[in-house]
Amino acid sequence: MVSTASSCHDDWMFIRSVSTGNVITAQNDLTDPRRSQVMVAAPRCIDEELWRWDGQFLRNKATNLVLDIRKGRLRLIQETEICLYDAKPVEEAHNQLWGVREGIMDALGRQQPGNVIYSLSNDDWVLDIHSNPENGTCKLILFPFQAVDNDFQLWTFVNENDKEQLDMAPAIKNTLPSSTIPSSEAEMYSQGLSPAKRGSQSSVTMLSLDAYRECHQMVYLERNPRLSDKAIAMAAAYETWQKWNQERMGADTMPQVDKIRSMLQSSAENEASRIFDQCDQLSNHKETALNLASRLVIQLYEQVLTSP
Repeated sequence: MVSTASSCHDDWMFIRSVSTGNVITAQNDLTDPRRSQVMVAAPRCIDEELWRWDGQFLRNKATNLVLDIRKGRLRLIQETEICLYDAKPVEEAHNQLWGVREGIMDALGRQQPGNVIYSLSNDDWVLDIHSNPENGTCKLILFPFQAVDNDFQLWTFVNENDKEQLDMAPAIKNTLPSSTIPSSEAEMYSQGLSPAKRGSQSSVTMLSLDAYRECHQMVYLERNPRLSDKAIAMAAAYETWQKWNQERMGADTMPQVDKIRSMLQSSAENEASRIFDQCDQLSNHKETALNLASRLVIQLYEQVLTSP
């Protein structure tokens, strides 16, 4: 039987992001909420923010509509948006049925707070957050589950009678420690990314994991052929870092730190070279991309070492 965590939350509840503390909400300024985009916003304790399990549907209190994958299609180049719609008969509701996965582990093998909410028709795709700092909004989307850097994919269920829990600070944050990146380098990377790619990054002394993830998506999911040296390097570093994290979780012993660093740098350079050879190279410099990938993967590695 698929878990919906309904044994703990039979009544109306808030669905709260472990990373930001914001909640999933319907929009409250629409004449007809059908097909409207579902958002993630700071809690206001209104009916638009309350949800209840109805079998495998997630029903909204204010609208009586359910979470729905827009047009029922998964998208890699554009976001797969989550909207509201009337509940369909179960046999036709493949894009409206949801489950909960508990006991999520981080890259260090530690259990993470919260749960993953996944689509029953595509259980590798989970509810995620797409932020737009230009207008200060966050959309609820569906995105492939990430073994690393999955903070925006983790949720907790808060009963409507426990509103005081909404005032608690978020359990985790989604940025690299500022001490891992020299400010001059961070400024260069920050200025090379659009606000949407930078996510919630507020200082040039921080390089968000979400920025790595955005570059990784451009390369490996969207297969964008026009990439900057920076984007190539960040995608290659992130891909190398992800693979290393997954491999080391199953390893009985770990090599010495110097060997790990050397291996990561070599792998990141090879990956950057492979990406470079497949993209539009007219305005790119291969040596720059490889050198940058080598530095960035070490910064990601050091971020793991400094995790508590």
